[in-house]
Amino acid sequence: MARKFNIAIAGATGLVGEALREILPGRDFPAGDVYLLASSESAGKRLEYGGKRLGVKALEDFDFSQVQLVFSALPAEQAVEVARRAREAGAVVIDCSGAFLSEPRVPQVVPEVNPQRLDDFRQTGVVASPSPAAIQLARVLHIIAGEAGLEGFHATVLEPASAAGRRGMEELAAQTARLLNGQPAEAEHFPARLAFNTHPVTGTVLDSGASAAEVRVSLETLSVLGERSLPVTITVVRVPAFFGTAVTLHAETAEPLEVERLNALLAGAVGIDAAAGEAAGGPSAVEDAVGSDQLLVGRVRRDLTRPRGLNLWLVTDNLRKGAALNCVQIAELLLKDHL
Repeated sequence: MARKFNIAIAGATGLVGEALREILPGRDFPAGDVYLLASSESAGKRLEYGGKRLGVKALEDFDFSQVQLVFSALPAEQAVEVARRAREAGAVVIDCSGAFLSEPRVPQVVPEVNPQRLDDFRQTGVVASPSPAAIQLARVLHIIAGEAGLEGFHATVLEPASAAGRRGMEELAAQTARLLNGQPAEAEHFPARLAFNTHPVTGTVLDSGASAAEVRVSLETLSVLGERSLPVTITVVRVPAFFGTAVTLHAETAEPLEVERLNALLAGAVGIDAAAGEAAGGPSAVEDAVGSDQLLVGRVRRDLTRPRGLNLWLVTDNLRKGAALNCVQIAELLLKDHL
């Protein structure tokens, strides 16, 4: 009989927690006992996992010695303390909060790009799953760099309301309904109205003028690529979509790379769909990416102003490959090769 691992999903009531509850049993993950954890206010609720209804337990007083693996889908401010408790109890933590960005001993892992970094997980017992945009960028830039080298890149990230959790989605829905009914729509969670609007900044603005979200995407992408010194510029914009992270990418290669060759490399990569949305000129976040486990790539073209410049359009479901699925793939590799 295959070995089973007891697991906990911390943040089980959230959007990423919901995706984890769907993806884990769907991939026949060898889970033994499954514990769904959330705040004490949610304790006692019953949520679905693998066709069963499991009771939610309070995160605050959970005994992590009951599990071997913890999927942490918590806000960054909670994630560090939960990881500490879990590690002291002997569990391995896979975290997608960005809380460990400044800790170089915690590997940032995208399994298709740098699975070798999992060798380092024992230093802290924590593995970080990068942000959705960083996962997209790292996957495509890894392919480009492997073929023609990479001298730098810049990207604009179009981030949906669900990146801000359920509150973000609920606020966008409420604002949209009010505006369509001729009523004023006030912002509560977001800094300004999001419905039929865009926000040029997401999260805290740092002294440099960059936002914390932009720094996170930059550092995570470089960490996964193993290229700390590459020049990079990231802009993160909040858009009035519920799901799906889209990225416009400009990459500068060290050697010439023909568009036809790059298209062939992308088409042959596992987990990348380079043909979706062709009839519409490229894949869309809502109609093509949502519900898909693939990274969708389109509009691959040469930059007309740079001799070794390439422009691409990337789209993914921010809750699946952008978060939950990447965490599950990390766990599968840990179970296969390390635990």
